Amino acid sequence: MLIDLHRHDEFSLYDGFGKPMQLATLAKEMGHTALGVSNHGTASGLAEHYFACREVGIKPILGVEVYFLPKFKKKRERFHLCLFVKSLQGYKNLNRIMTKASLKQKYYVPIVDFSLLEKYSEGLICTSACIGGPISKNFVNGKKDRAVKALKKFKEIF
Repeated sequence: MLIDLHRHDEFSLYDGFGKPMQLATLAKEMGHTALGVSNHGTASGLAEHYFACREVGIKPILGVEVYFLPKFKKKRERFHLCLFVKSLQGYKNLNRIMTKASLKQKYYVPIVDFSLLEKYSEGLICTSACIGGPISKNFVNGKKDRAVKALKKFKEIF
């Protein structure tokens, strides 16, 4: 079984390729049983992804690759973090997180911090994302203590 989780489609901020129906159809043709989406900084397009996957007969996995800072501050280097929905409550919470980040914590892009994750973590799965994640990036930059601290905090929340 092959499942692609980390996919950016046309709804992704700054990058992404393909329309949800095109990607779902291709995934089905390639033998995938499910297809994830984790667009950068937006929950836009999750419904379209959901219905496209359902139409072709594969499981839709909904997520967002959020821009993350432990505590929201402008002009700080931000990290990537992937949040995936595991229940209806998770879908609602992911939308709450992205709405609040877009309205109250935006600095070029919506910024998610630990306070939002602590409040709205129910029904969500958190993954470390790419090399731009807070754990990976801190390790690569020789900041092992920060990486371990972040990992412990994510474990506590999720």
